Amino acid sequence: MAIKFLTNEAAALLPGRLLVIADLHIGAEHEFRQAGIKIPSQTKKLLEKALQLVKQTKAKKLIILGDIKHKVPGLTFQEEREVPAFLNTLNRDHNIDVEIVPGNHDDGLQRLAPGLTIHPSTGLLVGDAYLTHGHTWPSPDFLEASHILSGHRHPVIELRDRLGYVWRERVWIRTSLNREEISKKYNTKSTKPIKPKSKLPEIVMMPAFNDMVGGTALNRKKRTLKFKRKTQPLGPLLKAAKVRTSKVYMLDGTYLGELGKL
Repeated sequence: MAIKFLTNEAAALLPGRLLVIADLHIGAEHEFRQAGIKIPSQTKKLLEKALQLVKQTKAKKLIILGDIKHKVPGLTFQEEREVPAFLNTLNRDHNIDVEIVPGNHDDGLQRLAPGLTIHPSTGLLVGDAYLTHGHTWPSPDFLEASHILSGHRHPVIELRDRLGYVWRERVWIRTSLNREEISKKYNTKSTKPIKPKSKLPEIVMMPAFNDMVGGTALNRKKRTLKFKRKTQPLGPLLKAAKVRTSKVYMLDGTYLGELGKL
């Protein structure tokens, strides 16, 4: 599978000109306002960026990997107004085929996106790529893929300069799966046994399309590299991933190295 990572963008292009983005979190400004931080709606900015990328890549389809809306559970008035407007502008006004793999923030999305294809939250196989939001275990079909493209985690890396100034950068994460963990989950009577020497798909964690929603600093050891095996703070697949040897790439394509060494 030839996944093309768009330079300086939180988006990927799959064969067949399928544009993939994740984690829009439309309506996140409402949460900021409740905390006393007044931020204008960013939905127009997200829409303009999506339209720009569709035009740039000549995409035939836009697939959004979850968390279209922000509030969970329930809906804000902003989401009820802006989510349908965002999707309708793409689908109806610009004739862009939009499909959605719902995320953990997307309860009630069906009534905000009438007429659009909404896939199961477990994801779907497209060619030899498996597309999922990442908050649930995927269906066994993912074992047929070469890559798993997922959102949910909003991966970022914390960087520090010589003066102690700290900032965060959105990143792409590529990591391999632990065969033993995957076998425990999927070697059951209802699924085909995983062959000992079969190649497992690689996980590609997508940065959030909305750059205002923050992220999980994966190089903060207390948060990620030492989390208890029973917990799933970043989604179940990460529990079965070789986190320390994950490869980290900035949006401009710069390779930073393995996560465990950052």
